[in-house]
Amino acid sequence: MLLCLCILVQPIYSQKLRRDQERELSVGVTGGLGLSRVSFLHNNVYRANELGDQSFYPGFRFGVVTRFISQNHFGVQIEANYVGSGWFETYHEDSGVTMVNGFNMQDVTLSRRIHYIEIPILSHIYFGSRRVRFFVELGPEISVLTRYGELKSNLSDSDARWAAIPTDDPRLKDQYNKVDYGLTGGLGFDIKTGPFHTIIGGRYTYGFADLYNHSKADVFQRSNNQLMNVTATFLIPVLKYTERKR
Repeated sequence: MLLCLCILVQPIYSQKLRRDQERELSVGVTGGLGLSRVSFLHNNVYRANELGDQSFYPGFRFGVVTRFISQNHFGVQIEANYVGSGWFETYHEDSGVTMVNGFNMQDVTLSRRIHYIEIPILSHIYFGSRRVRFFVELGPEISVLTRYGELKSNLSDSDARWAAIPTDDPRLKDQYNKVDYGLTGGLGFDIKTGPFHTIIGGRYTYGFADLYNHSKADVFQRSNNQLMNVTATFLIPVLKYTERKR
């Protein structure tokens, strides 16, 4: 008799739990460090040696966050971040690229700092207890270029500094696209201490747009941003309730 009662009560209780929806609106700040690069590909295969080996450039990010948990295990997170990124290009002897336009580029490194205002809109899927959660996030982002720094080199000879780069190369000029868009994915941990959420996570962003024009008549067929970041985020709930449906 008792066993039958338990069997009958359990589905009713489970159904009630499924109907209860936790709603939480939180706001906060975020910041972190990252690595970025611009992946170049030349339109002309015969001029491909005008590109050095791309490597990641150290950068930073900080901004504000709003997260809305709309139902159990799922929410949406929107951010507005200021992001410092850029790229390094180095002409290594072991890569076979040293002479460009008759100029010896061996061990020459080019770099440029670029800054964006970035707005990602991310789905937030989480698992775990109320105090410690693991989450996965994925969604689109759009970025607006706010600063396009000077192209720098480790060469000291100002006359020879840019001798190897053709004058029509957009890396030397202010010929850039101000808007970028791409896809961001990440994962991390959310630890609740008192009313606060402390979040540690990692992200990767791949830009679909190009920094420079990429038609067949242009120098590059690809110049897209790639970023990896480790971030710390602090959120505080400003609205929280449980919706119970009858």
